[in-house]
Amino acid sequence: MSKPARYSISALSRKTGLSVHTLRFYEKEGIIRHVERTASGRRVYGEDSIGCLIGALCLKQARMTLVQIKEFFDLTVRGKESLPHRLEMLTDARRNLEDLKSNIGKSIKLVDFFIDGANAALAAMANGENPDEAFPLLTREGIATIPTMMTDEGRLEPDMPRILDDSEL
Repeated sequence: MSKPARYSISALSRKTGLSVHTLRFYEKEGIIRHVERTASGRRVYGEDSIGCLIGALCLKQARMTLVQIKEFFDLTVRGKESLPHRLEMLTDARRNLEDLKSNIGKSIKLVDFFIDGANAALAAMANGENPDEAFPLLTREGIATIPTMMTDEGRLEPDMPRILDDSEL
């Protein structure tokens, strides 16, 4: 059986892409826990501390603040009595990730729409035709125009149904 991985702060920085300063900050704030020290006082990150860090990064991606992440980890110390609250926090995190996934999907479709339009404009130019007629939203006077709509929440967003059905454009 192999020995669990253990990293110095600089090695963990290289492995995660986080700065040494950020790792120290996360430790100071109680986000990274179970950090061991060598006899000379150097930090050593083992399985438990790396698990805290990876969990924190995941929760951060779910738009949790560092205060919320610390609260989540603090709740774990209280054991099973805090499970309902942690479940609520994780459910909110999942909802945030689903929203993020949806927004990324919309952005990919929008970029694909403009890629297709740019290709159509380039093809028109290659055939001696007017690229503005092939894709007016991208080339008209150097302005990219994105059809928009108002959401039920009152936010302006790209009008994805209209973009995806570009026959109206």
